[in-house]
Amino acid sequence: MPFKKYALRKILIATFAGVVAFSSAFAQDVELSWDNGQAYMPGAFLSKTLKSLTIEKKLPVLIYLHGCTGIHPPHDVAWAKKIAEQGFLVILPDSMARPNRRSNCDPRLKGGTNQFPQAYAYRQQEIAYALMQIQKNNWAENNNVFLMGHSEGGIATALSEHDGFSARVISGWTCTAKNNPKFTGIYSSKNTPVLAVASIDDDWRKGKPNEGRCIDSAPDHKITQVDLSGNEHGTYDSQVARDAVIKFLKENLHQ
Repeated sequence: MPFKKYALRKILIATFAGVVAFSSAFAQDVELSWDNGQAYMPGAFLSKTLKSLTIEKKLPVLIYLHGCTGIHPPHDVAWAKKIAEQGFLVILPDSMARPNRRSNCDPRLKGGTNQFPQAYAYRQQEIAYALMQIQKNNWAENNNVFLMGHSEGGIATALSEHDGFSARVISGWTCTAKNNPKFTGIYSSKNTPVLAVASIDDDWRKGKPNEGRCIDSAPDHKITQVDLSGNEHGTYDSQVARDAVIKFLKENLHQ
């Protein structure tokens, strides 16, 4: 189903001016992030493609947004499987499946490159499209839809103005960008519960303009901040992080 022009236009207005120009081809390729994405279900070790997803009963759903280089099995899939074990359907849209999509960071330098600034608009489109697909299917508990993102996906989670999420989890991002205030803070409703998880000495932020904490950048939001020891950018390997995420998701499930 082509992504409707009025929906894309609304998203582009909500994202940062001048990042990307509207075109019908650009509007439609957002479907590929869904069609080529992955899904993990309770009791199933292997993933399914979102395009072929069939489920017989309603489940709480978590949309997981990968970082700037795509879906990584050691981290992103580990999170997806862990959360699926708790009874969630976990959906991982694949932003890198879109034509001409390039990474906007360099893991070797542990930072952004600004080689593909359209990435931020892309991620908001992908959130909107995923929500649209969830809402039109009968396998989702529509009052239990969650958003989680790591690194660039964490930025997208923080900057998303989309309604319809019970709670959000921001992993590996500080909600702080001193050189670009538009990237600072959390754009969801102030009443939406947020869990922010990041290493205190994360090599991707230590001594850089994005050093900070989400709870300090958005003090008027309902934020639970978990500061991990060490300098790892990933969060899954931390038992503290795993316990905090699972506890947070369960606490915000609507019965």
